[in-house]
Amino acid sequence: MKPFLLFDFDGTIADSIQLGWKIANLLAPKFGHKPFTMEDFYRFRSLPVHTVLKELKIPFYKIPMAISKALVEYRHLAQDLEPCQGIVPMLDTLKSEGFSLALLSSNTGENLNMFLQRMQIDAFDWVEGTSGILKKNHRIMQQLKKHSLDPKQVIYIGDETRDIDAAHKCGLKIIAVTWGFHTADLLRSHNPEFLVDTPEQIVQIVRKQTFETV
Repeated sequence: MKPFLLFDFDGTIADSIQLGWKIANLLAPKFGHKPFTMEDFYRFRSLPVHTVLKELKIPFYKIPMAISKALVEYRHLAQDLEPCQGIVPMLDTLKSEGFSLALLSSNTGENLNMFLQRMQIDAFDWVEGTSGILKKNHRIMQQLKKHSLDPKQVIYIGDETRDIDAAHKCGLKIIAVTWGFHTADLLRSHNPEFLVDTPEQIVQIVRKQTFETV
């Protein structure tokens, strides 16, 4: 049988790097930081999340508040968000070939659905927003159980090292994409099963993946 494909959103489906930079600069003064240059923001792509937080001197207990504020700003700016290059044709191809797709994101369900409706994307069987970045593996397992999915028959697609780590903790294979938040070298250091530079490569990989029906 064909694998079930579980996609991350920001940096994987949506080209949200520029949006993330804008939000970071809107929030920077509230956390005692001067605005970030685009060079600063791109440098963060090569660093683990915990290193970025340490460098910015953001204590762990402030992360939930920062996430909440960021999601509010995200909604205000989301009308300018576009899909990553090549993503829409890839989704159309996968759907037409009989793959089942779903979207699971740390973003809010409202933001996800607003984007999908605006872009007229209807490739996903279900969409779940969790509104938080912590313990992503727990959130993945919750959705696998909710939707009666066997981890051995699911491939996760994401753009960050935490996506790789969470997928592996859940027993999933992962396709890491290099056009999102983390660089190829940083992603490679976490040993994803696959590392791709274009959406077309995702299609090529999943066509070759089959699982026995339980």
